[in-house]
Amino acid sequence: MLEWAQPSDPYYDYCLWDYRPLAPTAGKLRSSTLLWHSFETLGAPPRLAEIVRAIKAEIGAFRTVWGVKKLGDRYSWELYFYDYGRLERTVSIERVLAAIAPFAGSNLALSSKRPYFMFSIDLDEDLGEGRRCVDELSVYLGNPSAMVSSGLCYQLSRTGLRFDNLYYFFDREKNWDDIVGKVCTSAHLDLAGLDPAAILWPELCDCGIVVVANKKHNDGVYFSRIRIDQLIWFVEKLDYPSSLQQFLRDNKSRLDHMLYDVGIDYRMIEGRIEILKSAYYGVV
Repeated sequence: MLEWAQPSDPYYDYCLWDYRPLAPTAGKLRSSTLLWHSFETLGAPPRLAEIVRAIKAEIGAFRTVWGVKKLGDRYSWELYFYDYGRLERTVSIERVLAAIAPFAGSNLALSSKRPYFMFSIDLDEDLGEGRRCVDELSVYLGNPSAMVSSGLCYQLSRTGLRFDNLYYFFDREKNWDDIVGKVCTSAHLDLAGLDPAAILWPELCDCGIVVVANKKHNDGVYFSRIRIDQLIWFVEKLDYPSSLQQFLRDNKSRLDHMLYDVGIDYRMIEGRIEILKSAYYGVV
């Protein structure tokens, strides 16, 4: 399904931070088109699209960030919900779970007095086929510091909260040395002989923001605000389905007004960088 850009459309990156489009938007596509195309290309159960539509009807357009995730030969999706009002939020866990309850139930709950600014839900075949409920959420809180913006991620399940990840947000132009230092200081990498370019891919490093994440079993790097040529390079390098790659190439001139966000999870195995997971993002 093609969704066409409208004159009043806002433009957001995957943190729901706004930006000005790179080119005139008349006759262009919305990034949500890439989500619908991924559902079709990757054979998603129809219920997943119904979940997205139900959420959009409840909280409004351009308030849900989506991610297409590749884990080896498997694909899944994740939906992210931001509300920087924190305790004054209007987009809450309870509201989103209620909206999708007809399609996917959940017994999860978190006190509304907790100052989270974002949470996310995984979508996969099991959820789409009704073989599981929404049995886990990722919940994100701020990590105040005068040095660099960062965030804490917890997993919420029926057993409660457990700490999961720590994310650091760096300005690519101002903080390059810190980015390299943060990537190289890792429990999952051998420092001796490490080439940072094996992780900080030069083809993507003229982006706006680089996020470095420390996770339990690996680390992650996210390149925020890249261009359509770079997104095409990313999906080709990581061997996404040829039909998905071709759609981006065929519609490049309809997608070149937007910025994109991508990420990889990685670890070192016997001196070699192994990519465990990758993802690209947009807004619906």
